[in-house]
Amino acid sequence: MSYTEVLERKAEILKKNVENWILKENCDGLTNQEAYIYRNMLKELHQNEQELHVARVEEMNK
Repeated sequence: MSYTEVLERKAEILKKNVENWILKENCDGLTNQEAYIYRNMLKELHQNEQELHVARVEEMNK
């Protein structure tokens, strides 16, 4: 499994988790701790997307 594939899989998992947090937030609201976890997960998702973009560009340049 290549690095790009690992990042793609991680992105899928993070997107599902973020979706679940959004649904929970819309239904019940989030506690302070849950909101903190949610924000960190969003940051991780954005960072992962950036790393994935860089990895894809590097693969294309090879």
